[in-house]
Amino acid sequence: MKEEKMVSVIVPVYNIEQYLDRCIQSIVDQSYRNLEIILVDDGSKDSSGKKADSWSEQDSRITVIHRTNGGLSAARNSGIDVAKGDYLLFVDSDDWIHKDMVTFLIKNTAKADMVCCGMLQATDIESTPMKWFKEEHIYSNMEALDLLVENKIFTSHVMRNLYPRSIFKDIRFPEGKVFEDIRIAHKIIMQIDSICILPEAYYYYYVREDSISNIVKLKNRIEWYHALKQRAKDLEGMKKEYQEMIRAQMAVVISLAMVQNTFLDEEKTQYKMELKSIKKFLREKETKNAVKKYSSRAQYIYYRIARIFSFQANKGYRLIRG
Repeated sequence: MKEEKMVSVIVPVYNIEQYLDRCIQSIVDQSYRNLEIILVDDGSKDSSGKKADSWSEQDSRITVIHRTNGGLSAARNSGIDVAKGDYLLFVDSDDWIHKDMVTFLIKNTAKADMVCCGMLQATDIESTPMKWFKEEHIYSNMEALDLLVENKIFTSHVMRNLYPRSIFKDIRFPEGKVFEDIRIAHKIIMQIDSICILPEAYYYYYVREDSISNIVKLKNRIEWYHALKQRAKDLEGMKKEYQEMIRAQMAVVISLAMVQNTFLDEEKTQYKMELKSIKKFLREKETKNAVKKYSSRAQYIYYRIARIFSFQANKGYRLIRG
């Protein structure tokens, strides 16, 4: 296979010295060699920046950007701004990729604009394939958007996808926000014509206890709620089902948080006005109908409990769980 297309691999780096070498090694060792590897040191306070510089001295394909801390989105955007490749691949610095990931993805770019593979949820002990497609599929952008909004198999993770760099001419990750993938995935899909889904899992998604997605704080759950709310706003005027599905997802995110977690009184006080609006949202008839229609039976039960008892539901939940 001719290696005529360059792939820019963008890796945001922040206080990740313990895992960084594993990540970079997996990229340097790719069987596809025509890579531009962009390490964006987002103001790390540990040795991550120095490690990145050391790697750049060992491999001429590596470029290091040192910037003041701005968050994951800002770091990714800095990488996009300088990327020269025909395609972009995003890898988080605590994750790693299979040695043939780029080879397989680039091989299938003749079939569609954007190519996606599966992911494995990895710990220090084992790696388990995450729910994904069992066969190869080619979808139009609207078919892919249907699957994305449904959010059952085709989720918003940007890391497993190979994108034409041209997609990002007018798109950037939202800075100062978390759950940035939810805020941007639908915009990306609407910029392309087709997507190739590969059933193989090539991306290792490392599960850390201190990652944003695993830290259950009220602020994080509210941010998740608002990321979905922004998606609904962006998709206004399209299918009515989109609004209903996203409304159900918003309700489930908040309901599960209320029932399953104990939040500090300080958190609830800090977001008092926000929570008042959310509780009103949970009580709306449209929300109830959407959750009943698009959520599982268990999710609907959690929603009903949260809708009636709000944060008091957690006391009963803890008693039942022992």
